[in-house]
Amino acid sequence: MNKRALWKDTFREIGRSKTRFLSIFAIILIGVAFFAGLSATGPVMIHTADSYYDDQNLSDLHVFSTMGLEAEDREILNSLDNAEVNYLYSQDVIFDESGLTSKVIGWDKEQHSINDFKVVEGRLPENTNEIAIDHTNSYVDEYALGDTIKINEETSENREAALKEHTFEVVGFLNSPLYIERINRGNTTIGSGNLDGFSVVSADVYDMEIYTDAYILFDQSSEYVAYSTEYQDFIDSKTGEVEELMSERPNKRYEALYEEIESEIGEGYEEIEEARQDLEEGRVELQDARNEIDEGFADYQAGMDELEREETNARAEIENERTQINQALNEIEENKSQLEAAQMQDSPAYEELLTQEEQVLAGLVELGNAESQLNAELAASREELEAARVELEEAEAEYQDGSAEFESEAAEAEAEIEEALVDLEEAETELADLAEPEYFVNDRTSLAGYGEFDENAERISAIAKIFPVFFFLLAALISLTTMTRMVDEGRNQIGTLKAMGYGDMAIATKYFVYAFIATSFGSVLGLFLGYWLFPNVILDAYSSLYNLPSAQTQFYWNYAVISLAAALLATGLSTLVSVRLSLRSNAATLLRPKAPKKGKRIFLEYMPFIWKRFSFTQKVASRNLFRYKRRMLMTLFGVAGGTALLLTGYGLSDSIADIADVQFGEINLYQAVVAENTEATAADRESLVATLENVEGFEKQLPSFQENVKANKDGETRDLTLFVPSDAELFKDFVVLRDLENQSNTYELPDDGVIITDKLAELLDVTVGDTIELEWDDSKTIEVEIDAVSEQYVQHYIYMSPDYYDQVIDEELEYNTRLLIYDEQISDNELGEQLIEEEAVLGVTFVTAIKDAFQDSMDSLDVVTVVLIISAASLAFVVLYNLTNINVSERIRELSTIKVLGFFDKEVTMYVYRENFVLTIMGIFIGFVLGVFMHRFVLQTAELDIMRFLSQITWSSYLYSFLLMFFFSSLVMVVMHFKLKHINMVEALKIPD
Repeated sequence: MNKRALWKDTFREIGRSKTRFLSIFAIILIGVAFFAGLSATGPVMIHTADSYYDDQNLSDLHVFSTMGLEAEDREILNSLDNAEVNYLYSQDVIFDESGLTSKVIGWDKEQHSINDFKVVEGRLPENTNEIAIDHTNSYVDEYALGDTIKINEETSENREAALKEHTFEVVGFLNSPLYIERINRGNTTIGSGNLDGFSVVSADVYDMEIYTDAYILFDQSSEYVAYSTEYQDFIDSKTGEVEELMSERPNKRYEALYEEIESEIGEGYEEIEEARQDLEEGRVELQDARNEIDEGFADYQAGMDELEREETNARAEIENERTQINQALNEIEENKSQLEAAQMQDSPAYEELLTQEEQVLAGLVELGNAESQLNAELAASREELEAARVELEEAEAEYQDGSAEFESEAAEAEAEIEEALVDLEEAETELADLAEPEYFVNDRTSLAGYGEFDENAERISAIAKIFPVFFFLLAALISLTTMTRMVDEGRNQIGTLKAMGYGDMAIATKYFVYAFIATSFGSVLGLFLGYWLFPNVILDAYSSLYNLPSAQTQFYWNYAVISLAAALLATGLSTLVSVRLSLRSNAATLLRPKAPKKGKRIFLEYMPFIWKRFSFTQKVASRNLFRYKRRMLMTLFGVAGGTALLLTGYGLSDSIADIADVQFGEINLYQAVVAENTEATAADRESLVATLENVEGFEKQLPSFQENVKANKDGETRDLTLFVPSDAELFKDFVVLRDLENQSNTYELPDDGVIITDKLAELLDVTVGDTIELEWDDSKTIEVEIDAVSEQYVQHYIYMSPDYYDQVIDEELEYNTRLLIYDEQISDNELGEQLIEEEAVLGVTFVTAIKDAFQDSMDSLDVVTVVLIISAASLAFVVLYNLTNINVSERIRELSTIKVLGFFDKEVTMYVYRENFVLTIMGIFIGFVLGVFMHRFVLQTAELDIMRFLSQITWSSYLYSFLLMFFFSSLVMVVMHFKLKHINMVEALKIPD
């Protein structure tokens, strides 16, 4: 047989039935685009993130310790094979004026090649007085290029001077692969406890001897895709390797530090002893000087006394001799007078007297000379003694000054010694309390936003596994209806071809080729549209949460093959079902018109009290509805399917919209969680309690114990948080434990069992009365009995009373957290600043921050739900249009007849619309029922292991779904109205029934 004519007829059929061809094309395009696009979105998100991490050289591991990293630590890390290690300085500080917290990173262009910064605006710092800051909203709103930032190190993390510069000029805004999340920057031990962002300065700004952080990037990590199981297994092995290398460092560093501190304490005591000896020697020297001066004054006084005594004796002797000489002169004068009176001047006696007189006068002269000499000697002695006195007085003055200075310096020295003794005593106490430094080896999952991004991608991938199935089911339904109508219209042609000798396969080929072309074109265009549109739209929505580049779309052959196969299967099976019955008939049967359906009374006709009240058009519409049952069922299923998809999309939005409010408003009633230092003293804890009680508006606090453990049941293992409050009665004011199904039924902590959260119970497949095994990292295990299962939407918890903890765990309960409830008017930031100053506080986490971050993550799914709703709406419109178009095509002769009978265009449209209206309303309500089940199924499939969605659909979602479907139905009838207006009645009436 000549197949060429058959092929020509096939392609001409496409031209003759553009509407039918486009309906199949559109339904397949939407279904394939939705499936391929939504399925590819998760992988595209991962691929985009992975490319960004590779481009920015995101580190695989972050190593740090509570005491920094010494040369020995760096030597060990540098020994890693096939790895690059960067070391840097960092410190958490508070910016003056703005009060914003920041992690200041010391960056060196020559040394740092890991975690490359992406400059958003400006540049990286080049000088020590320049700073580049995080491109986060809190910084962008506060600072601009050229602004000045001042840092007060008294409010810094370690309270010690680590920076050489404290005033910087803003020269750039940056993004870092370490902080892909736009809002959350992690916690800090300063300020309110929340880190507002990071900043970068030159490494030369830091005045530190040891590095604070080490970032490691392994050469092989680029061979794996981020978030993949292979990558995580690789990193887990490397993490274990690094932890093994650093395992001995805490003890060695502890011993070295202990010896160093002990040596410094010993040297301190030696220095104190030397200082005391120096003081004692100074006192001795001062006393010797005092004694020497006193001796000098005594010698001076003795000299003066001796001089006066000698002067007195000498002058007495001189006076005695003068007296004797004067007496001798008097005697000589008397004798001379007697001899002169006797005129014996020439006598020898007189001559002898003259000689004696001369001798006496000479003696008197000598006596005068002796007196003058005495006076000279006395003056010299007095001058010498006076000089000694002046010298002694100068020594006394010097002594007094030296004594005063010594006493002042001695007092200062004594105070310094006392301070040194106090410091040494504190050092000895610290030495006694000295603990081994902690070394931390964190992988990427510790980075803010890294794990959440993967969870968001998983959510979308989970949704992509559900919705497209329903899309393809509707596509199969429409294809079946369309191809059935096409086969019915070509019934005579099929009979002719059979009469001409064409085989069944040749005849069926026309319809298969028709469906194949429409499906292929729709699939190809749907693939490219879906691969480009969905990932870009959804990732663009997530750009408000994450600092990532635009979507890096790819062509995924696996989804393409699945989409094409599913589309071809849907249309192929529909075509096969449609053409199979016609091909079974012989040519003679096919060439005769199809016998009209036998008229039957419908059930309403058996209810005259209703039927009699119907008008003529209402009776005709009612009969047509139930006369063409297949058409009715197809329309019902189509409308119900579209409504169900719309309701599921809106319901999904409802299910994620209120999770944060329920979890952090109805179940968790506290506003903050304080992480406490378990090594704090009782005085430090009392200080914390006093600080809280002095806060105006503070209401309650509950010390509690929280610890990460694992729960095992029949080989199934889940991570969870063990929660033990200090007061089981007070605990009810902080956390509401209630039944998931009956929320008015609340639980109290039992004394002989535990309460676990519902999602955990579901994953472990356990219920009340069962036992599960709890396991700690140190391989310690216990078995506990489940007393109740409580409602929970985020994370897994096991709640245990303190009494039951004492029964099952042979350890002293040491509370490490404190839950707080306070008035909403209290500022979280101000309260955080007060608490973070307490020695007993390690950190403060505010529920508002957790709630906002979680809600932002959930809100990002709104875009996904919008995409679902738009896609479902588009599909619903195509379904309604196609079904209505087929309905009109099948009844073209009937509609032409009533037009000939005088029906106006509006009446003809209403003739069809009444049926569509009833079927639409019926289909919508059926869709509501189907949508509820679809919504539950989607929630169960799309939920992650660590969270539960709210199983709720609000009345507004029903209303929106109803209005959309009703709008589409009306819109289709508006389009059909213009088609009905232009029916060629003559040609239509020529068509045999």
